[in-house]
Amino acid sequence: NAHPNPATEPPLPTSEAAQNHTPNPYRNSNITHEKIAAIRAKATNPTPPKIDHCQPSDTYPESFPHFVRGRDSLREYITSLFTSRIAMYDGAMGTMIQNYAKKNKLEEEEYRGERFKDWKCNTKGNNDQLSITQPHIIKGIYKEYLEVGGSDLIGTNTFSSTTIAMGDYEMEDYVYELNYEGARLAREACDEVTAKDPTKPRFVVGAIGPTNRTGSISPSVEDPSARNVTFDELVDAYFEQVVGLMDGGADILMVETIFDTLNAKAALYAIGEYLEFSGLDIPVFVSGTLVDQSGRTLSGQTGEAFYASIRHAKPMCVGLNCALG
Repeated sequence: NAHPNPATEPPLPTSEAAQNHTPNPYRNSNITHEKIAAIRAKATNPTPPKIDHCQPSDTYPESFPHFVRGRDSLREYITSLFTSRIAMYDGAMGTMIQNYAKKNKLEEEEYRGERFKDWKCNTKGNNDQLSITQPHIIKGIYKEYLEVGGSDLIGTNTFSSTTIAMGDYEMEDYVYELNYEGARLAREACDEVTAKDPTKPRFVVGAIGPTNRTGSISPSVEDPSARNVTFDELVDAYFEQVVGLMDGGADILMVETIFDTLNAKAALYAIGEYLEFSGLDIPVFVSGTLVDQSGRTLSGQTGEAFYASIRHAKPMCVGLNCALG
């Protein structure tokens, strides 16, 4: 009689790096694929960004619960973490920024900062922009999640940092920088907190939001076949976001608040492209959102159907956020 072996880790992606648990070297300057290089070449960062985030191998002791970037496999570490205790993830930025605004001045002038003081349209409400113009606010929120909330993993302030969503503020050209800065500030905060207690490493989760367009639902009640975005446009937008997040120091990538599964599939396709071009093993998380009491996504899927639609990407973790309990 055949006896199935119990699983000891989540399903592995098919790449050689994932199958072999190859540690991410965190040397992004070695990733020179032409598509990635083209995105970096048009970056708006005022100074050349630091894109390598490896640590000396003797920074912390070997073996769990310690972790050193470039030495240890993050896939193995997360598996050990998730199977040994409840891990905490947080990173809801909008609510925390609203809380900050209740006690401090955060108006159009603060959103613009010195960098965008003469911008052509209003930018108040563009929370991701604060990573550039008010970095102390964003890093302060990150550190609150880490030090007060005790989070093991924190999400970056990049929910809307795609060319599609930034079109509302005419800031499409700044997408790489927005993602880079959002991840860099989180990287700094995590490293500072980890240094105080190396037995509890903290990790940066690059947050990839749904955009404000939907690939499978018509924006027009008169024309059910109408679409205001294509799958390829979504893939290109997500790919640029992924490059910025990884260059900024993200450890993990999370496709989150998914109301349209087709958008999620485009994001996962873009991540798959990046992993293929880079040869890295980056853990991927997926988090959907249910929009009504029927327990379905906006594009009409139950949780089970949603999982069936994205399981090919072999995410390490699948869950729900911003939903009805």
